[in-house]
Amino acid sequence: MEDSLVSPRFRFRYNVQLRQDLRSRIFAILQRKFYSTDAATLQAKLRTFSYHLEAKLVTLAKSEEEYSNLRDLEVRLHYIFKELKDRCSCGINALPDSLISQILLWLPTKDSAKTSVLSTRWRNMWLDVPGLDFDFTSITPPSSKAAAINNVIERLMESRLQTLKMKYDDSNVYLFGISNLITTVINRGVEHLDLESGRCWNITKDFTPLDLYKRRTLPLDIYKSKTLVSLKLGEVELVNPGFVVSLPCLKLMQLENVMCSNGDPLILEKLILGCPVLEDLTVGWGFGHNLPFLRVRSQTLKRFCVTSPHCATAKGVEIDAPGLKYMNFRNDLTDRVVVKNLKSLFMIDIDARFHLNTMKERVISDFLGGISGVRHMIISQPTLEVLHPYFKLGQVSKFRNLSRLEASFCNLLLQVLPDFLQSFPNLKHLTLYLVRVKDQEPENLKLTIVPRCLLSTLECVEIKEETGMKRARNGKKHQKKIRMEAVRYILENSLVLKKLVLCFSPVTIKVSEISKALDTFRKRSPKCEILICWTSL
Repeated sequence: MEDSLVSPRFRFRYNVQLRQDLRSRIFAILQRKFYSTDAATLQAKLRTFSYHLEAKLVTLAKSEEEYSNLRDLEVRLHYIFKELKDRCSCGINALPDSLISQILLWLPTKDSAKTSVLSTRWRNMWLDVPGLDFDFTSITPPSSKAAAINNVIERLMESRLQTLKMKYDDSNVYLFGISNLITTVINRGVEHLDLESGRCWNITKDFTPLDLYKRRTLPLDIYKSKTLVSLKLGEVELVNPGFVVSLPCLKLMQLENVMCSNGDPLILEKLILGCPVLEDLTVGWGFGHNLPFLRVRSQTLKRFCVTSPHCATAKGVEIDAPGLKYMNFRNDLTDRVVVKNLKSLFMIDIDARFHLNTMKERVISDFLGGISGVRHMIISQPTLEVLHPYFKLGQVSKFRNLSRLEASFCNLLLQVLPDFLQSFPNLKHLTLYLVRVKDQEPENLKLTIVPRCLLSTLECVEIKEETGMKRARNGKKHQKKIRMEAVRYILENSLVLKKLVLCFSPVTIKVSEISKALDTFRKRSPKCEILICWTSL
């Protein structure tokens, strides 16, 4: 009676050892069929796949004898492969060629070319993709592949390309006629252009670079494209075109380590002014960047990001964009920051040390005043180290519109947390990222001032510990008291708090220690819910 209730496919109770042996056989077959240079990844994937195939054989077998028959094992696996392939291919094969071409457009050209082996229909489909994405730096002259690659490029160029993405350097720029290729696609109406010129250094006998910051200049046609929607440039040199820049459709521009001819900042300023519908601008200052000052003036700009490495020379930035909604400012050494008309600013992410040796105090105060209308702010611990004296002395305008704040504090900076929060009278959501900085660990934390937001508006607080395993082990004896004192301060002074989320490392503090400490705290808001979770190390 019991056996009759069991599904027929599971009536045969196969021996565990038998199933393990069959999986090993399947795994060996898969190893013969598939080859990859990434051996570790392949082994893991094939091992998982062998378990899936063995489970499939269990469901298909009508008896243990049929299941364990090794003579036709490869035949049975072949039919399972065919079924899986049909399931995977039937969906995409039902799509029209035009849609498949758009899907292949997201792949590098060398990868989309691999689809030619799928079937007769797919043989030449990759050649109809309206885009070229190729890394020419992987091919150095003399190359036997050059003729074949040029033939493919000519074939792709027979139709209008929507996208051109290339990486090249001096060793192959003439081999493939890169400049002519760029000019041709621009004149034919390309919409998305992504160019990166890899450095090709001239090396002397003692391996000393003769021209460390050499860049390739671009064809002047790039300054007058009527169709470009996005433009991404890396490691190239911009020159003064000698005519008015006109990019009427350009909405996105990314410039990474781009130099201007003779260090003329007007070149980049003219480029930005020539984009009447520009919405997204990213400028990355790199080593050897020769632009002393960046001025951005745009009525349509909505998103602006500026970055620089730790060792770059000091730069100045001026931004005048009344429609700007998001700004990401990651510039370690800035000697001048001017912001104007940021009345639409919604979110700002600041991670900058500022160049205090040359920057005047008035400049920092004006910068903070210029962004005081923002609604969401993210600020790093190094930035707080620089700016906290201005908050403490009340030299900063109130951020009355700010409702969400994410700030990183080391234990030492927690001492100025109340002074910092005084500048945000209408804050509703606060996220504190607690970081450990070596040699900056106070013995005690005494917080007495209660800012207005804790008494009237603050509804949610998240306190998260940011640390690695090594830091957690080294700092656990010194951090517990400071961490829990910050929690106590929030709980005992927040009148309308609805939720408190604590995310600590299990290495730093145990759940029993948190619970014991919470029992001793007085919760001012009776509706406050406390959630405890653990950070992954």
